[in-house]
Amino acid sequence: MTRHDRQRWDRRYSDPTEHVQREEPDALLVRHTPPAAPGARALELACGLGRNAIWLAEQGYTVDAFDISLSALRQAREAMLARGLRGVNFVVADLDHYALPDREYDLVCVFRFLDRALLPAIRNRVRPGGVLIYQTLNTGHLVRHPETNRDQLLQRGELPERFPGWTVLEAVDLEHISLFAARKPRD
Repeated sequence: MTRHDRQRWDRRYSDPTEHVQREEPDALLVRHTPPAAPGARALELACGLGRNAIWLAEQGYTVDAFDISLSALRQAREAMLARGLRGVNFVVADLDHYALPDREYDLVCVFRFLDRALLPAIRNRVRPGGVLIYQTLNTGHLVRHPETNRDQLLQRGELPERFPGWTVLEAVDLEHISLFAARKPRD
């Protein structure tokens, strides 16, 4: 992404007609988040307004949450503090040029973002026995939005193929969105 991308997302998140802060987490995350053991860590990429990261903190996880938009992260931090939490480390980062933290996480989640070049790093950040939760647009989105960049859309069935040997907890390709949750092998 470029500086232009950051400005575009900042404008979008600053416009109250574009984004209404929802508090409830994504249902896929709720279905597949394991109970947090002491010291459990989670990573969310492209967290936007932070509702999933905040929910994970409420569940007992220490969360690293990344997004390109400073505006979105400011709002997310305000929402977190308003709920009396401090468990989310919000980081402004252009994921096209930012190296993910060199640590393993009990849970990694990604919603509405796809950069295939990051998939190996994501795979390496999930600790053995940890969970990946991923939901983003697939090529069915082109039916209503043919102008969408195909590189930012999953092929149906793509994520299970990208995580061979993982225990699939859920893998569904809907009309325009794909949902995937899997547990990394312990070996």
